[in-house]
Amino acid sequence: MYHPCYQRIAHAIRHREEWSDESALTFPNESAELFFLAQQSRHADVLLGRDAYSCAEHGCTFGPEPTEDGVADAGIPENLRFRYPLLRTARTSAARRCHHLVLLFHGLNERSFTKYVPWAYQLWRATGAAIALYPLSFHIRRVAPRWGAQVKSFVLTRQAIAGNENVHAFNAVISDRLGNHPERFFWGAVQSYREILDLVRVIRAGQHPHFVSSTQIDLVGYSAGGYLALGLLLVDEGGLFAHSKAVIFESGAAFRDTNLSSRLIIDFAAETALMKHFVRHSDKYANPRLRHWLADHPEGRWFRALCGASDERRALDARLRALAPRLLAVCNLNDQVIPPGGVFNLLQGLRRDTGVRVEEMELGVHEHPFNCVSYEERDRRFVTEFLDVDRFGAEFERFIDTCSRVLRCP
Repeated sequence: MYHPCYQRIAHAIRHREEWSDESALTFPNESAELFFLAQQSRHADVLLGRDAYSCAEHGCTFGPEPTEDGVADAGIPENLRFRYPLLRTARTSAARRCHHLVLLFHGLNERSFTKYVPWAYQLWRATGAAIALYPLSFHIRRVAPRWGAQVKSFVLTRQAIAGNENVHAFNAVISDRLGNHPERFFWGAVQSYREILDLVRVIRAGQHPHFVSSTQIDLVGYSAGGYLALGLLLVDEGGLFAHSKAVIFESGAAFRDTNLSSRLIIDFAAETALMKHFVRHSDKYANPRLRHWLADHPEGRWFRALCGASDERRALDARLRALAPRLLAVCNLNDQVIPPGGVFNLLQGLRRDTGVRVEEMELGVHEHPFNCVSYEERDRRFVTEFLDVDRFGAEFERFIDTCSRVLRCP
């Protein structure tokens, strides 16, 4: 179960600076190749900091949305030009392009793909699918470099907020950004959602160098990434995901039932701001553009449904019944962030009649389910270690086997 290749791949992802779309790191003993493929975002138009906004689909315009806490989100180049790691079976003359892709989406406030490398590697070995570790908007290498240099300043700012809890260097930047402008949570999700649609359209058009147009495209989403995977399936824009299967892990409770305040995710003040904006007082805090999207765009309406909006419950249950044969949720009985009961309530419905399968596992803390037993462990362990084989090796194997049985092509 444990493979040294994990570390070699993780090291390459963390430290390799120079990449091209054609260059790859090869792992001959495993017959694997690692690419770091470029993508250009075309969706800065939804991000904060622009002088004006428009919705061509509905023929409406909106005023400026300035940001007072730094460079406009729409003008951060690192977020608009980025690369994603692709792990695949080594190419041969007979198989230059793949027929199966699994998109793996990470959680909120991730700085690297370190903990996901074992997941990606084992899923590749078990399914034969190429695995793309996809960086979401303003995460991993899609951040402004100056933020890292200003962490101490962000921490002091967050500590100065009366009654704030779980302030930490790990979460100070994202907490400050979401605390100042909670709407960033939605617009970042919309940007990532649209970028994934762009990637899938390139594949379907036969224009991706690694995939045939008929590629089976499946999804694995962890935590926040699970909600993105759900959104893609719920909307199924243009039928792009009509045959896709998805596994969502430690994800799927209504947003109103989550507990995001953690030193590894966001602080208490930022969590409160998000809940006010999207759960408790959306009509009061949302500006006209956000209200328009939440009411008139399908991705906005499904976002509201995943937040727990009661008026969307019937439609959500009906859609989940249709998706149930292609959807699996894996919940962690020790999860304090995405409670298992909330996962059952949202995905199986209050009457437990949607047919969505939910598997239970007993793991570590939400943020490092296969590595850390409690939040009392040292900070360094949360950042640098991959997998505690002695404690969680058997459960990790079960997780991979459970996912693979869903994702493996016939």
